[in-house]
Amino acid sequence: MKKAYIIIIIIFIVGAGSFITFMLYRTGFFFNPGNRYDSSNLNYMGVLFTNESDIHAFNEGYSESDACPWGFKHQGLDFFFNNNSNVIAAAPGQVWAVQKHQSEDENKYHVRIWIRFNRSTELGYNFEPWTTLESNRDLQISMFKVKVGDWVQKGDIIADFLSCNESAHIHFDITENGNYYCPSKYFSTEGYTQMMSLIHSYQPGWNLCYP
Repeated sequence: MKKAYIIIIIIFIVGAGSFITFMLYRTGFFFNPGNRYDSSNLNYMGVLFTNESDIHAFNEGYSESDACPWGFKHQGLDFFFNNNSNVIAAAPGQVWAVQKHQSEDENKYHVRIWIRFNRSTELGYNFEPWTTLESNRDLQISMFKVKVGDWVQKGDIIADFLSCNESAHIHFDITENGNYYCPSKYFSTEGYTQMMSLIHSYQPGWNLCYP
């Protein structure tokens, strides 16, 4: 009986240790980009597209409430890419996770690439082909150019985009210490200018973010 208790305790300790290690990993505790890039402060972010012509609409920016032109809280930016367009890394970092998602509406299958910039900052690229077919999500994944563990530099191609519907887009967001923020403070001057040029080509007078 005593031996059984010891085994149970060992299993519990190993399990708890594995869980703690995973959580520390997921929160970026062990993250270290070394000398690959300046990770002290993300203030030089670029856009996700090579050319404005790769985008066919801009319908949602960042908002903390429904007091915005699109009428609902939206903690990210939506990029309506044309089919098969290159999607580029807005900032350097390491591919930290690739997560599959499933909902119960017409936008059923999508998949997110998480790229970690530093211990506190992650960039999320949620690929939404706008499909009810799991095979389309699998096709989108096959169009990824990166995998978990890869390091990317700003401007690297991370995927080609699959569009199954005119509503297909990438929802792009940034979290810092687990909280979403308006992306404006992360952009370089050039990146912000490019972003506003894109927005105003479709929505004159709109801001990037709304409180």
